[in-house]
Amino acid sequence: MSWQYFDQGYERTTDKRIIEILLKDLKENAYWVQFATAGFRSGPTILVKVNKNRLFFDLPRPWRDDLKIARVIYQDGDKIHHSFKVRILGTDYEENLVITDIPKEYFRLERRRFYRVSTPDGSKAIFEYKGNEYTGDVVDISACGMAIILPRKDTIPVGDLIENLVLKLNLSANKPYDQELRVAKARVAREMHRGPKKLYGIEFLFDNEREREPFLRYTIRREIELRKP
Repeated sequence: MSWQYFDQGYERTTDKRIIEILLKDLKENAYWVQFATAGFRSGPTILVKVNKNRLFFDLPRPWRDDLKIARVIYQDGDKIHHSFKVRILGTDYEENLVITDIPKEYFRLERRRFYRVSTPDGSKAIFEYKGNEYTGDVVDISACGMAIILPRKDTIPVGDLIENLVLKLNLSANKPYDQELRVAKARVAREMHRGPKKLYGIEFLFDNEREREPFLRYTIRREIELRKP
C-alpha cells in the first residue's frame, strides 16, 4: 500500500519501503524534528542513525525521561509536514541519544493530494491513438497525470482518449528508473503551443487505486533525487 488519503488533508502510508526512503531522507538532510505528546514538546533535534530496528536521535533539550510514546514531527525542504509515532526505548546520556523503534506508519500533510515532479531529459511516453503509435517527451508527472511534448504536426483533440501508455522515465540524468510505468487508458486534458511543438496535459484513467501505486513510488524517488546536492 502506498499513500492513502487519511483525514483533514493528511495522507498515510504503512509501506515499509516508502518509510525506509523517508527516514533515509530525514537523516541525510538533517531536518529538524521535535518529539510531541500531550502537554510536552521537546526542543529541536536531528535523526543521527538508522538501523534495522532502531532510530537514534540526538538528545533534545528539554527532554522528559518518562516519555514512553511520542509523535515525531518535522517539515522537509519542500515545506511538507511529516509525522510518525514511535515508542521510546531508552535514553543514552553518555552518548546523548534518544533511542526509538521504527515507525509502522507515516503521515504527511500535502499541499495537494498528488504532487507533481519534473522529469529528467530522456524521459519518454509511448502510446497509441486511433491505431497509430506516438512518442512524446515527458516534462513532469504526478500520480494522476503528466505533461508531454509532441511535434506540432501530431494533433490529439482535448477530451480524446489515448491507450496502452508505456512510460520510460529517468530518475536523474543518465540514470533510468528501474521499471517501466504502464496505464491502459488516459485522457487529453489540455493542449498548449510551446514553440515549434505542443504540450499536452494527460489525465491517467485508473481502474483502481492499486494501479496508481507505481506512479506514487516514482514521484517519491524522483523527489528525493531532486533534493540531492
